[in-house]
Amino acid sequence: MGRASQEQAERNRERVVETACRLFRMHGVENVSIADIMTEAGLTPGGFYKQFASKEALIDEAFALAFRQSSGSWEAIRKCHDANASQALTALVQHYFKQRPLEQNCPMLAFSSLVSNLSPKAQATDVYYDGVEELFGQFREEVLKAPKQGSAKKMSEADALTLFAAMIGTGLLSRAIGHTPWIRQMQSAVLSALPEAELGAKTDTK
Repeated sequence: MGRASQEQAERNRERVVETACRLFRMHGVENVSIADIMTEAGLTPGGFYKQFASKEALIDEAFALAFRQSSGSWEAIRKCHDANASQALTALVQHYFKQRPLEQNCPMLAFSSLVSNLSPKAQATDVYYDGVEELFGQFREEVLKAPKQGSAKKMSEADALTLFAAMIGTGLLSRAIGHTPWIRQMQSAVLSALPEAELGAKTDTK
C-alpha cells in the first residue's frame, strides 16, 4: 500500500471511530449495526473488516473516544475557573445538566446498558471503568478543593462520592423521562448542595 493510500485508510478508520462514537451516544450500542456506521461514514460496509477485527474492537475505540471528549470538555471548564474551586464545581454540574444534542450524551449513561450485560473481563468494561474513573477524578479534585457551605472546612471524599452519584443519577433519570419539572427540581436540589451555588445560573424549576 502506497503512502497516500495508507494515509487515506487511516483517515477512513478515524472517521469510522468518530461516526460509531456519535451513533452509539445517540442510539445506544445495541441499536447500531456495522452497516449503519459504515453507511453514515460514507464507506462500504464490506470494508469494515479491513480496519477492525470485530464490532467489539470498534466499540472499545468508540468508548475511549467518547470519554476523551467528555474529559476534555470537563477540563476546559475547570481551567476557566481554576482560581475558584467552588465556581468550577458549580460550572461542572451546570454543564452536566445542560440539555444537548443526543450525540453529546454522557458516555457514562449512553454506554451503561451495554456494559452492565458484559463480562467484567471484557475490554469494553475496562475502557468504561477507566473513563468513569477519569471523570470522577476530575470532579473529585474540585470537590476536595472547595469549602463546605457556611464553613471554612474543605469538602470531603464522602461529599465527592455523594455529589457525583446525585449528579449522575439525576442525569440518568433526565435521559430516561425527559426534562420534566420534577427533574428540574432534582437538578436544583443538587446545585443547592454545592458551595457558592448562588453564584451560578439557577436551574429553572417551573
